[in-house]
Amino acid sequence: MSADRKDIFKSRFQEHYSRLCCIAYGYVSDQDDAEDIVQELFISVWNKRLDGMPEKEFAAYMTTSVRNSCVSFLRKRRDDTVSIDAYPASASCMPDEAPEEGKTLQDIMESAPDTLPARCREVFLLAKLHGLKYREIAEKLEVSEHGALLVTVAVIILSIIINCE
Repeated sequence: MSADRKDIFKSRFQEHYSRLCCIAYGYVSDQDDAEDIVQELFISVWNKRLDGMPEKEFAAYMTTSVRNSCVSFLRKRRDDTVSIDAYPASASCMPDEAPEEGKTLQDIMESAPDTLPARCREVFLLAKLHGLKYREIAEKLEVSEHGALLVTVAVIILSIIINCE
């Protein structure tokens, strides 16, 4: 790998990164997601050796690519989102289980956080009620990035409880 290629890539990254992040943010409205999209795009450019294009073509390619990546990201996020209202409580239980008689989905959802340990409940409420990102929760609770794993575990546990209580 030539030093020239690294220098050219570094120069183009520094020149275009901020602008591309602004474009991505305009689509996804989340700074972390915007940065992830742009960084993945630069990785793809490096891997495909597209960084050797003439500057004008490179700028146009990157602008179009970041827009397309954002649209794909938004489509995937839309498709990954499933409304809990679309599934009745009885449909989400295991086949050999039945929901408690007279218990609605709303009752299950309201009581589920109470079944979690205190720290997991706190994490869940910060994520779901206050809309904090996992990284923000880790910072707020003063836990390491590994502590952010607690966040993921709490959400998974609650999802299981909601779906099969």
